Amino acid sequence: MTSTQATFDFDQPANRRATGSSKWDKYGDRDIIPLWVADMDFRSPPCVLEALHARVWHGIFGYTDPTDELAQVIIGHLETQYRWQIKKEWIIWLPGMVTGLNLAARAFCDPGQQSITATPVYPPFLSASANQGREALRVPMVLNADRWVWDMERLDATLTGRTSLFSLCNPHNPVGRVFTQDELEGLAGRCARHKLVLCSDEIHCGLLLDDARKHIPVASLSPEISSLTVTLMAPSKTFNLPGLGCAFAIVSNPELRARMKRGAAGIVPRVNALGFSA
Repeated sequence: MTSTQATFDFDQPANRRATGSSKWDKYGDRDIIPLWVADMDFRSPPCVLEALHARVWHGIFGYTDPTDELAQVIIGHLETQYRWQIKKEWIIWLPGMVTGLNLAARAFCDPGQQSITATPVYPPFLSASANQGREALRVPMVLNADRWVWDMERLDATLTGRTSLFSLCNPHNPVGRVFTQDELEGLAGRCARHKLVLCSDEIHCGLLLDDARKHIPVASLSPEISSLTVTLMAPSKTFNLPGLGCAFAIVSNPELRARMKRGAAGIVPRVNALGFSA
């Protein structure tokens, strides 16, 4: 039995019907098991519940900024898990990963420019560009020896002089791929040659079920790759916290970071106090 199995009871999912759950209330009283959204039916970790109780009992929910302690938790976690060293000033806090996808399309695709992504893919990758009035190009992945891979030749052929952003899902939703270092370096190299910003959604990095696989943050591969990359992360999928609206972007390039912040100004709300606590 692993330590996780010893700590959490995965045999007793909570009854979420009639709780305002987007997942369960969608079908009302019909006898349907909802598998349409990545939202777990297990309670969040006890330490998270304890932190939330403490914050609630404090009794004040004013405008809240992330603490230095929280930034250090993120920095330490990324170094421990992925040997990725980041700096506090690289972190941009967001109320959700989907917000980050939309913000990237807004910040890095000017009117008339295009984003591009590999399909099939999580639907907000495509709607984010449409929401900003930008065109979203699609390059279908191909099945090669029971493994889904990028079609690099078709990618090169699909790119135009107006393409400015590649949206990456790493690990990939829905095909389940954990991309290798060679694959990520190959994709990042193409982004560099074509002067594309690489927006990497890595929200599923904590859910790898194959012990032989290791998640590689694409921005961790080299300073050159980091300089063209915006990495989106959140605890929401791993620890079942999506309703608390807390995510972040990691952007080492100060120019890209400034563009993200300009795109968010006056539109993207703060992360709420309970999200930071969780």
